[in-house]
Amino acid sequence: MRHLLVLCFSLAVFAQVSEAREWCAGLTSSPVGSGIRAQLTNGGGELDIITVVADTYGVVTGRTSDIGVRASYTHDYVLASLRTDGFLMRFHAGAGLMAGYVHDHEGGLFISTDKDLGKGMGLAAALSCSIGLRLDFARNVAIDFGFAANPGVHLRLDEENGSIYLSFYKNGIFHAILPQISIMYRF
Repeated sequence: MRHLLVLCFSLAVFAQVSEAREWCAGLTSSPVGSGIRAQLTNGGGELDIITVVADTYGVVTGRTSDIGVRASYTHDYVLASLRTDGFLMRFHAGAGLMAGYVHDHEGGLFISTDKDLGKGMGLAAALSCSIGLRLDFARNVAIDFGFAANPGVHLRLDEENGSIYLSFYKNGIFHAILPQISIMYRF
């Protein structure tokens, strides 16, 4: 948590635009992982979003016990907003980068619980495309519902024969349909 606070503080201090800034931090969760998220908002309708997630692909179904980690940064633009007495709702979308050490998709998705993942973990690098709906409530609580697609590459080492494999990062696309929810505190 301390690293997240340092990162958010650094974004606030070194940001190029000198408009009023607001930032929030909290927890994020989806069917394939949980982690922490920080969002920096400026008065011009832009969001800088940093997310660090423990990737649990294959863990819930018992196909592996290895938990991966991935981090992403996106720069989102507020496309529409609605303000009421109780909350501010913002529809946002943007792009950025994602990197991590994770498993990639293997056949059987969630139904092959008797078959372990055959491929090892590897490095993933991808573009990150996000879309979401953020609700800012009057009591400094923000909830963000969203989706993210991460088209990219997956690089892994086959420990049996020492070969290095570079492939399309399939989970980056397959997981785009899985919703993410973040509950954050506005500072």
